[in-house]
Amino acid sequence: MVSRSIIRAACAVLISCVSSSVAAAAILGGTIRFPGSDDPAMTVYVYSIDPARLRSLPVRHGQHAFQFAVPPGRYVVFAAPSGAGAPDVYGAYTHCSGNSPPIDPATCEDHSLRTVVVDRRTRRLEVAVDDWSLSDADANALDRIRGLAATPGPQPEGAPRFSEYPAATAMTAATPATAPAAARLRRLALSLADRRKLRDVLAAGPNFAGEVTLDVAHCGVHCLRILLLDWRGGGVVEIPDLAAIDDDLPCRTSEAVLFRRDSRLLSVTRMRGRVIATQYFLWDPTTASLRLLAVYPRKPSEYCAIDPP
Repeated sequence: MVSRSIIRAACAVLISCVSSSVAAAAILGGTIRFPGSDDPAMTVYVYSIDPARLRSLPVRHGQHAFQFAVPPGRYVVFAAPSGAGAPDVYGAYTHCSGNSPPIDPATCEDHSLRTVVVDRRTRRLEVAVDDWSLSDADANALDRIRGLAATPGPQPEGAPRFSEYPAATAMTAATPATAPAAARLRRLALSLADRRKLRDVLAAGPNFAGEVTLDVAHCGVHCLRILLLDWRGGGVVEIPDLAAIDDDLPCRTSEAVLFRRDSRLLSVTRMRGRVIATQYFLWDPTTASLRLLAVYPRKPSEYCAIDPP
């Protein structure tokens, strides 16, 4: 029988650990400065670099302040307008940030993202999200962090383009009805890390075709699994052909799965024997399903070739 003294000691250790964990949390907050006189509704993001985790917070029209409770780590802080018809642009805390009055992009040269370091002694940090002149490379990096598609590399001649299949205006502008039911999500066989990532991606709203959250989970080594979470119907759509994607590509590994919030097109590139095949799928909002548009097989040497200038 376990003695009461041992139980009391164990409880004391547990309480001490919980208290230390709570005490280790810091407040990472700040203000948003949007160019011009209007302050649109936005979503503020705080991205933990290691371990990778995205936190998000909606900010109302006219609101300037935000804050997150975060553990020690390294973070990137950025924001994007979220209202209907909002411009596709990012603001971030960069090496140009923190000036008062707001920065002048014409005189600031270093618009690269600045890393915020929170250590165990940090209790509060304030940053300014006021730089809206990010490079294409940094904007693509933020797209990847949010689970959106990045810019694809060289594409086959005649292949579908994301801009050719825009999400319908009504869908993009409409407020999503509801997130997929928690009970349905619990039935998905996901690792703890993938389940936590799915929760963070869902918190940011639809990221594909204007009404769908697309999440890429793992099903093994060099094996990816695509989940489609339909906000309109509240269901989980799983496509058998996308349940086991071999992403062991010899190059351009980040292009295994590409998609965009404002497009109904999905691009999947995988190994098929000795050939690299890029499949293009199209989301059909009327049936809440994907259909295959085209397949472009290429030799690895062709896929990895650098475009001539």
